[in-house]
Amino acid sequence: MVDRKGYMERINKHIPWIFLIAIAVLISCSCGIISERMSLDEDIYLCEGSFSLQSNDEIRKTVSLVFSELNSKQQYPQIDIFKPFDGTIFPRDTAAPVISWERNYPGVVTWLVVIRFIDSRYALYLLTDKPTWTPDKNTWDIIKAQSLERPASITISGLSGTKRLSVLATGRITITTSKDEMAVPIFYQHMPLPFATAKENPKLSVWRLGLVSSYEEPPVVMKNLPVCGNCHCISRDGTLLGMDMDVNKDKGAYVVKQVKESMIVNRDDFISWNDFQESDGIKSMGLFSRISPDGKFIVSTVKEKSFFTMIPDIEFSQFFFPIRGLIACYSLEEDRFFSLPGADNPCFVQTCPVWSPDGKYVVFARAKTDRRLEEIVGDKGYITINSGERISDLNKKYQIHFDLYRVPFNNGKGGIPEPLAGASNNGKSNYFPRYSPDGKWIVFTQSPTGLAIQPQSKLVIIPSSGGAARIMTCNLDIMNSWHSWSPDSRWIVFASKANSAYTELFITHVDESGNDSPPVLLSRFNSPVRASMVPEIVNVRPDTMKSITLSGDSISWKD
Repeated sequence: MVDRKGYMERINKHIPWIFLIAIAVLISCSCGIISERMSLDEDIYLCEGSFSLQSNDEIRKTVSLVFSELNSKQQYPQIDIFKPFDGTIFPRDTAAPVISWERNYPGVVTWLVVIRFIDSRYALYLLTDKPTWTPDKNTWDIIKAQSLERPASITISGLSGTKRLSVLATGRITITTSKDEMAVPIFYQHMPLPFATAKENPKLSVWRLGLVSSYEEPPVVMKNLPVCGNCHCISRDGTLLGMDMDVNKDKGAYVVKQVKESMIVNRDDFISWNDFQESDGIKSMGLFSRISPDGKFIVSTVKEKSFFTMIPDIEFSQFFFPIRGLIACYSLEEDRFFSLPGADNPCFVQTCPVWSPDGKYVVFARAKTDRRLEEIVGDKGYITINSGERISDLNKKYQIHFDLYRVPFNNGKGGIPEPLAGASNNGKSNYFPRYSPDGKWIVFTQSPTGLAIQPQSKLVIIPSSGGAARIMTCNLDIMNSWHSWSPDSRWIVFASKANSAYTELFITHVDESGNDSPPVLLSRFNSPVRASMVPEIVNVRPDTMKSITLSGDSISWKD
């Protein structure tokens, strides 16, 4: 905590400067936003919006009363600061975030934002009549430089609009800037909701690739897809793209394409998971496919049977989990499909495979098959629900619990599967495992039941070989999932519905001991009318993957 007495002594020392500069700033406020830039050997004063203050006397009263009251022992109602969260850690290269707070305090018409830095006698002051502020790039660069690996405090005070101006409420948080950058981009899908709308209108979905350092909306790299496109992945070295893409009515079609600046998808770029033992009549979609670290193999869920329905609810518009499935592999060098022994037991449903960074193991989610669920689905491929039923009702009626297992790859020969301690036999459903690239950790999604887009899902971290599980600090109130590690194992991007039915993206910092921080909202990556889905931090430069287009000559695009 910052010493309050010393804090106020430093503020009072600079009150004369506040008087002089605030006068000049406030007089100019009617012209819009003013930013008087100074180096941090002086205080910085900013002003946004317009004020009712007219005279120099009123300005002096405003500033002096704020600091004299803050220096008193008086207790004020606490202002809820929504963004960023207290204790947030930002990447060194991130663009400026939105700072926002609760506005509904009776009598408050003006806000004073003060940002102070450890070991600095100077501070940043902002006067505004809006309950939100996004620093411009120059100001944010100063804040990041002064908060590098050490916390900075943000104090927000609400001021009255009466003749005798005074403090009515106040709130305070701290933020820190990490020395760790997140210099590689995030690849993700931007899709409409509910799910039925996205399925019926695939051209409404786009795929974006963006850097957290950019002040612009992430550019679109793929659009106008005439068929459903779903889970994607890019190889560890950033050279190979894989993606579910339904063509010629083949739900098992999968694109495998060398990453280039301009990529044109044609017939030769597809494999089909239905080529894996299709003679037995069991079709495959190829769920949750992942490329091996050396780029030689792809693993996927095949011969799956899904428990699925669409829900007329924009927040949680689908209910889905596989009730049959095994893990199969495809060798790119040999053009050959094969099952992975130890992950192909017909008594279990096996799904969500992921490679260890050294390629020696495959971790996957496993649950016992349930004849009752299979009978409900039958041959329809979906379930029917009653009018008014929502995901909470379905979760109570149809339970399933997945455990995480690890099996050696052994050059495709597999081995004996073993449960991962901390992610199995815990009475909950554990799925979507993701290794940190340094091989130290696995972060997975956990919920009371189910798999994918669960309201109560949380991110959990364990040592990569199994061990004590910890619920991560970054978790928000509603749905935390679809996570991905940065190549340096210091950042995780994930999706949550905490703020909106339209899923949003967040990042969190993870230190060497696996401790994470409150999340950072990636406001420029999100939209009030599109869900941001399946984000992946990819080891490519943005200029190496600018466009992905579909060849109209070699493929008949029919869903």
